[in-house]
Amino acid sequence: MSDTAAGTGLTPSGAALDYEELFHTSPSGYLVTLEDGSIAEANATFANWIGCPREDLIGTSLLSLLPVGDRIVYSTHALPQLGVGRSFAELAVDFLSADGTRLPALISANRQPAEGSRPAMDRIVVFNAHERRLYERELVTALRAAEQAEAARASAEAVVLEKQRALQEKDRVLQESLAESRRKESLLQTVLNTVEVGVSVVDEAGNAILTNSRQRFINRRALPPGAVEADECDLLIYGPDRTTPLPPEMRPVRRTVLGQSFSDQLVWFGCGDAQRAFSVTARSVQRQGDFQGSVLAFSDVTGLVNAVAAKEDFVANVSHELRTPLTSIMGYLDLALEDEDQIPAYVAASLRVALRNSEKLLELVSDLLSAAAGPSSIERVPADLSELLNNALTSAAPRAEINKVQLVPDFPAELPAFLDPQRISQVIDNLLSNAVKYSPDGGKVTVRAWSTPQTLTFEISDTGIGMTQAEQAEVFTKFFRSGTSRKAAIPGVGLGLVISKNIVEAHGGTITLQSEAGEGTVFTVRLPMQGQ
Repeated sequence: MSDTAAGTGLTPSGAALDYEELFHTSPSGYLVTLEDGSIAEANATFANWIGCPREDLIGTSLLSLLPVGDRIVYSTHALPQLGVGRSFAELAVDFLSADGTRLPALISANRQPAEGSRPAMDRIVVFNAHERRLYERELVTALRAAEQAEAARASAEAVVLEKQRALQEKDRVLQESLAESRRKESLLQTVLNTVEVGVSVVDEAGNAILTNSRQRFINRRALPPGAVEADECDLLIYGPDRTTPLPPEMRPVRRTVLGQSFSDQLVWFGCGDAQRAFSVTARSVQRQGDFQGSVLAFSDVTGLVNAVAAKEDFVANVSHELRTPLTSIMGYLDLALEDEDQIPAYVAASLRVALRNSEKLLELVSDLLSAAAGPSSIERVPADLSELLNNALTSAAPRAEINKVQLVPDFPAELPAFLDPQRISQVIDNLLSNAVKYSPDGGKVTVRAWSTPQTLTFEISDTGIGMTQAEQAEVFTKFFRSGTSRKAAIPGVGLGLVISKNIVEAHGGTITLQSEAGEGTVFTVRLPMQGQ
């Protein structure tokens, strides 16, 4: 240790100082290095700091305590400054501790020139910058946090502004939507009030949501005497016969409440001369699969119903008027043919032709009368359906032989039933004759029948010309004939199936068909068993 740093001296006040103790206990590190960078002296503070015995430091190079990068910095910046300016201040470097840890530090130095035999020496003060670095890092972290907070605030402000703009835009769109909705509602109400059809929209409970002026007029027509308004159950609504009040469960709105959709329900509103017929159609409104209500349309069909009734009355009257002279003609022809052996053969043949055509004409007149009469009255008695089917097959055999059609029975020997034998036989004859007639080029007609505890069923299928989907929809309409049958010149007037349907429904049964053009047709009749 130099004389200046060791020994005991006196201060101007006379107090004794131990400079060596001050040197080693200083809070800063001290190094004394030669010009080549070798360490001539180091205080205990620096030695303890880097974890290396002081004795081991003396004689080593200062550069060996620095990382490679800091060695270059020290050599290229610090040493030249010491050589020229003889000092430098606060050079930031890292020292390497004994275990290789980098210890941040700030060093300042001045150079004492050589004097006599003493070489030039660099006195270096080392300040531990670890706490400063921590503070700087904390400061940087705080600054970055502040920056992030400011960015978040700006972002939040931008989001708020964007939401405000979105809300303003949504409010504008909503206002426009409300205006458009009011315009459409006004337009809808105008359209509904213009049409000649009563329209009513009801919710799932049957409460009216929307009703046009026409429907309000219809409802007023059916108000009970003295009433100003009434629920549907109190309105004067009658069934097709115009006299029987419609049961509550069959009234249009009530049916929609029960979830039904239907078309062309014929009802009569009001009574007396003001009574009018309406065809009612209803469709349910679904939202996500849930029933939300229904839309009903009431069309005034009074004129049409009256026209149909007038037409049927006309057909019935004309048929009745034709039947009387036809019966007379057939009677005189029968009388003439009783003495067939006394008249020329060609005259007898002509009379038989006239008689056959008279019989066909009488059958047509009878069909017209049956169709005009509507549902027939029936008289049920115990009967055997198998016997009725066998009789029909026997009657159809001659025509089937002419058309080269094979008749195939497929039913048990006995099928007890409770029905009107004459009317059901008429149904069987109509279906069987159609099956043979519409198989003009041969084929097969199969007659099946079976029973269950609830129903009695018979089915007549053929492999004939069949029908299209459009023709099937019209097949039970009066006077309907398919285009194929007309082209093939197959005789008929289109009344047999209408009459058959009336007879089956009078028994409480159903008649259905399945058909495909060119593939044949299957008619199925289901009748309730006795007591059903």
